[in-house]
Amino acid sequence: MRRVRCFIGALLPVLWMVPLGAQQPTGTIRGRVSDGGTQQALAGATVTVGSRGALTQADGRYVITGVPAGTDTLRARMLGYAPGAQPVTVTGGDTVVVDIALTAQAVGLAEMVVVGYGEQSAGNIAGAVKQLTSNEFNTGRIVSPQQLIQSKVAGVQVVDNNEPGGGISVRIRGPSSVNASSEPLFVVDGMPVGTGAGGGLSAGRDPLNFLNPDDIETITVLKDASASAIYGANSANGVVLIQTRSGRGRPQLEYSGSASASSVTRLPDMLNAAQFRAAVQQYAPQNVSQLGNANTDWFSLVDRTGMGQQHDLAITGAGQSNDYRLSVGYLNQDGIIKGTTTERVSLGLNYTQRLLSDRLNVHANLKGARALDQFTPGGVLSNAAQMGPTQPVYSDTAVTGFYNWPGKTLTSADNPVQILKLAEAQGSTFRSVGNVQANYTLPFLAGLSANVNLGYDVSKVTQETFNASLLHSEQKTGQNGYDFQSQPSQVNTGLDIYLNYAAPLRAVSGNIDMTAGYSYGKSHAEYPSLTLTGLSTDLLTTNGIPSAQNTSPFLDVEESKLISFFGRINYNLNDRYIAAVSVRRDGSSRFGPNNAWGTFPSVALAWRLSQEPFLRGFSSLSDLKLRLSWAKTGNQAFSNYQQYTSYLVGNTQAQVQFGNFFVNTIRPSAVDPNIKWEATNSYDVGLDYGFRNQRISGSIDWYTKKTTDLIFTVPIAAGTNFSNFLTTNIGSMKNSGIELTLGAQLLNQGAGGLTWSVDVNAAHNKNELTSINPFAGAAQQILVGGVAGGVGTTIQVLEPGQPINSFFVCKQSYQSGKPVENKYLSLAADTVVTGCLNTNRRAFHDPAPKWILGHSSYLAYHRFDLSFTLRAYLGNYVYNNVASNLGTYAELTRSSPYNLHASVLKTGFMNPQYLTDFYVEDGSFLRLDNLTLGYSFTYRGQQMRVYGAAQNVFTLTGYSGVDPTAGLIGIDNNIYPRSRTVTGGLSVRL
Repeated sequence: MRRVRCFIGALLPVLWMVPLGAQQPTGTIRGRVSDGGTQQALAGATVTVGSRGALTQADGRYVITGVPAGTDTLRARMLGYAPGAQPVTVTGGDTVVVDIALTAQAVGLAEMVVVGYGEQSAGNIAGAVKQLTSNEFNTGRIVSPQQLIQSKVAGVQVVDNNEPGGGISVRIRGPSSVNASSEPLFVVDGMPVGTGAGGGLSAGRDPLNFLNPDDIETITVLKDASASAIYGANSANGVVLIQTRSGRGRPQLEYSGSASASSVTRLPDMLNAAQFRAAVQQYAPQNVSQLGNANTDWFSLVDRTGMGQQHDLAITGAGQSNDYRLSVGYLNQDGIIKGTTTERVSLGLNYTQRLLSDRLNVHANLKGARALDQFTPGGVLSNAAQMGPTQPVYSDTAVTGFYNWPGKTLTSADNPVQILKLAEAQGSTFRSVGNVQANYTLPFLAGLSANVNLGYDVSKVTQETFNASLLHSEQKTGQNGYDFQSQPSQVNTGLDIYLNYAAPLRAVSGNIDMTAGYSYGKSHAEYPSLTLTGLSTDLLTTNGIPSAQNTSPFLDVEESKLISFFGRINYNLNDRYIAAVSVRRDGSSRFGPNNAWGTFPSVALAWRLSQEPFLRGFSSLSDLKLRLSWAKTGNQAFSNYQQYTSYLVGNTQAQVQFGNFFVNTIRPSAVDPNIKWEATNSYDVGLDYGFRNQRISGSIDWYTKKTTDLIFTVPIAAGTNFSNFLTTNIGSMKNSGIELTLGAQLLNQGAGGLTWSVDVNAAHNKNELTSINPFAGAAQQILVGGVAGGVGTTIQVLEPGQPINSFFVCKQSYQSGKPVENKYLSLAADTVVTGCLNTNRRAFHDPAPKWILGHSSYLAYHRFDLSFTLRAYLGNYVYNNVASNLGTYAELTRSSPYNLHASVLKTGFMNPQYLTDFYVEDGSFLRLDNLTLGYSFTYRGQQMRVYGAAQNVFTLTGYSGVDPTAGLIGIDNNIYPRSRTVTGGLSVRL
């Protein structure tokens, strides 16, 4: 309680700006400031009369009290608009209403941008922040909200796994951790979701799928640490603020519907039946007798045209003192691989009520969804690649009716069609996120308001995986049926209480915006599961729990809390000099008592050079602003209870003999009771520019951020703990880069004429792991990146001086342009050696792109509109694991031959060469992500729009595998193929 009083006390010095008394009659001026062209309210405008002043609220209204009686001039100004003035006469004790309309000049600078715990005009932000509105979002079949901004924001990498609604990873200015999460914090309508990073809990698809993209109005990315530091321990990876639509205008009924079809664009390049038969005859004649006479394209039997439909209905409107929006949505999308489907029913409610003469605003947000997901059973894609194309699909003699290789040997492929028929993988997610926000403007001090935000995030998930006992894979392993069921759930609650004071200063020039508050968050999660093997029956599938030979129940219960105090001061001197200082003090239960609390400060400064006398002569220059910032942020997004010892009950192979008895051991884990935050220090230098009243605008940013106290599991000296390895804070990492953005309105021929605007962005990031264990000397390596083929084979490394997840391979030797099997170049003398030894392996490229480029164009002519988005990655590398695993003739000598990757026809490899750099390919590409053509018209007085959209229209790349994006780690191992989607839709407003 003492801390709360301290923060409230920190705001009280503003009272010195309030006059002690009035010696002459005074009156009140109230009114509204609006855009003279659109009549829309302008928030954040400065209104002054004499020495008195106020800032307009969200609805454009202002109130100035204590105005001396008499005649004066009321002035209003806002960045991006020409100043306005109007004479006013005030009578003592009376209230005068004065509305002012401002003339737009560079409107983009005046747009309000959502930031942490408030809003700011775009032109007065001192950090690196980018806000996208619904008009700029990607179009087509969009299942997850993150896809709306893919390729739209410089420095933001959005990576999907190609499944409909599949998991999406977002990296803002590169990764900031190795073992902790590098996902940003997502905040929906002021409510942080999940547990500090990522979107929270789901049944296996993306956690943010509970949000209907049609309900989203803006997405704001807080890229640099000074902008995100107000969120403290959860902000090291950046923050994404999602604001949903609210009601406005007259009551309306809005409907949008669409239908789509998706098809496979690229599959692994495998041998056909004739090539496979010839290879077996030459390299494995002992297996020729097993070959059939079929000509089976296994991939054509497991892929399909994925059909989809989406319908969204909303009732929206606004009254004198309230606004509302109620929406319901339905989505059903099939994947391009059989067995893959996502279905979602969503509900959204936004309601705002203004009370007590508009002093009290209560805003309620409610989002809920039920998602049903079907997953392609495990092994379908890998076995479609491995299964011999000479073999039939069905067999009259088989119990299940499906053909499989005879003998049930472990090294024989499985019939993927049988897997689709006899295995199931599905899940359901029920999720609701909501909050109630109350803002009360205090009557005793103009500009001072109290805010309360109470929210919740509730998830209930079921996951079910079933493999029938008659499956070939179950028979050959002797497992005889597998059933896994889990029902995880999570309840997160949050409370924010803060005061805000925003007003012009009287003693000195400029405006001040102060915020101070308290935040509390709690998470409770339960993870019950049941694993069964040796099933007594297959009849129940996922509809019950059969008796089984082996039963393994499991329950994990976790809780965490985060308590915070925060404050921020923004100072703005005539829109020319801007300063923003914030600090957050976080206490987390995920750390020991010695390190439970952390402090995360930030400082940002901005100087608008375009308002200096030496640049005012450049009439075409509408804005030029230099930004500087520094901040420290934290990362607590890793497992709970790392500061406590856990105990492992030993099995029968880890017993201790006491006399004639054997006793199971209970072994404690190694633990570091002083484990603490991963801390990131960031610097950013930026330049915002605009010409011709912002018809051309953009920014240039240079940044560097260094993360220290990285959490690693490292070896420790014997006898110093209860294990040879310890999870502790010991490493460091660095990211640095440059970002460029450019927006231009190339054509504007007025209403009905041709308009064309473009947005271009480019980002370069350099990642380097600077240390793992500073006490271990020069030889520090952690092998990661497991691949298919060979027991324990890894293809990547964590090594100081290199980007994380760099490929760790030997340099291939070539003769006449052809790779020579088992011949490599040594690191020491560049001489040819036999075999890829660890001494000759070196870090060689990494999966992260060196440059990410994006281009968006928006065109309109009369009733037609056209938009498209291009994306390019440069310098990203991919390990083609399908080729390395199946690209050798040795695969034919198994008990039943595997099909081969077509690369073997070029290499002639007889045996696996997993560690050669031959399979590390340049994955650079250019892709047309989105293309949309629309036509707007009126029918019986109602607004309508029809459109057609195509996604993943083409990809230009030299990569030979399925998809050059291949996830964040860059290993292409039978990944889900990318699809090309064509969508047609209709939007109606009644």
